[in-house]
Amino acid sequence: MGSFNQLLKKNASCKDMFECFFDLMPTEVSIFYMLDSEKNLDQISEEMHKDRTTAYRCLQKLVGAGLVVKEKKIIKEGGYYYSYSRVDPSIIREIVNSRMLEVKHALNNIVKKLESELNHR
Repeated sequence: MGSFNQLLKKNASCKDMFECFFDLMPTEVSIFYMLDSEKNLDQISEEMHKDRTTAYRCLQKLVGAGLVVKEKKIIKEGGYYYSYSRVDPSIIREIVNSRMLEVKHALNNIVKKLESELNHR
């Protein structure tokens, strides 16, 4: 997980932001970046050199954060599989902006409590 100190560095990257703002591990961020096209679980686990369980867990976290879309695909011969892809960059920007506001509000609330916490201990 990334820290705010990473974000304050001059050479901070978008990867640092994803780790910090969305509590993502480097593997999860790597999977997010590799989803430049629609891929299924087997393709992702093979490309990342991770077992299917690990890839699935990472994908679930990315889907839960709203950064990746999971879509059910029907196979003509019967059955189905899921494909995964990144959401549009404009949507990602909106999610990040929303997350920044959440962090700002949370920090403001903590700072409001600071003086009383320090004076009552």
